[in-house]
Amino acid sequence: MLLGAGLLITPVLALADGLSDLRTALKQLQSGDPVALDVEFKLFGRSGENHELVDREGLLRLRLEDGEQGMRVVYAPDTIALLHREELAKVADENVKNSALNAVGQFDYWEWRELIYPAAQLELAIASYRFVDEKSDVFEGKPARLLTFSLPQEKIDKSFRKYVKKYNHKFKLWVNDKGVPLASQLTEKGSGRIFLVVGFTFKNTVAMRYQQQGNRLISVHREVQDASSGATMQSQRHFISRVTAVDNSIGVVSSANKAGNPASSP
Repeated sequence: MLLGAGLLITPVLALADGLSDLRTALKQLQSGDPVALDVEFKLFGRSGENHELVDREGLLRLRLEDGEQGMRVVYAPDTIALLHREELAKVADENVKNSALNAVGQFDYWEWRELIYPAAQLELAIASYRFVDEKSDVFEGKPARLLTFSLPQEKIDKSFRKYVKKYNHKFKLWVNDKGVPLASQLTEKGSGRIFLVVGFTFKNTVAMRYQQQGNRLISVHREVQDASSGATMQSQRHFISRVTAVDNSIGVVSSANKAGNPASSP
C-alpha cells in the first residue's frame, strides 16, 4: 500500500513542479531592463451585415520601447506621413481603401502590452485560469513541458458573462526546464443570447512565441483570429504581430531615433 501511495504521489509532485517553475520564472522575467522592439502589424478583417460584408486590410510598423521612464511608442516620419495621406484620401472618398489607418485603430495598448510585457500578462492570466495538467513534449526539436489550463465560465468578464450560455476555453503553454515560456496557444468558443431574441456565437484563437531578452521576456510573434456573429451581423479578424528586438539599451535606440526625428507617444 505504501508503494501504491508513492506511485500516486510522484506524478502529482511532477505536475506541481512545472507550474511552480513557471510562476518563479514569470516573477524573474519582469525586469525593468531597457528593451526596444520593432513591430510589424498586419490586419485582415471582414465585417458588416451578412449580405454586405466589407473587407479590410492593414499594415503598420512602429517601435515599442520600455525603460525607467515607462513605455514609449515611436512612429517613424514615413508612417505619420502615410496616415495623413490616407486621412486626406478618405475625406475625398469615404469608400477609399486604406492600410495604415485600418491597422492603427486596432493596434493599441491592449496589444502592445502582450508584446512588451508578456510575463506580466501570463502571470495575470494564470491567476484566473484553472490548472489542468502537465505533459512532456517537444518544442522546435527540443524537450519542453506542456502546461494546460482552462478558464471557468464564472471567470469571464462580468459585463459579458451574463449573456453567455455555452463556453469552452483551453490555454496551452510550452515552457523549458526552467519554467521559461516558449510558446502558447489559446482557444475559446461559445454562444449566448442578448435580450432573449438576439443569439450570438464567437470563436477566438491566439498563438504566441516568446523569447528571453536579458532578464525579461518578450513576445516575438503573436497571431490572433476571431470570429463572431449575431442577428444579421458578422465580424472576422485576423492579425499578426512580428517582433524584432532592436537593442537592450534604450540609450542606443534613442540615439538612432534622434537621427530619424520620429514622433512618439507616452
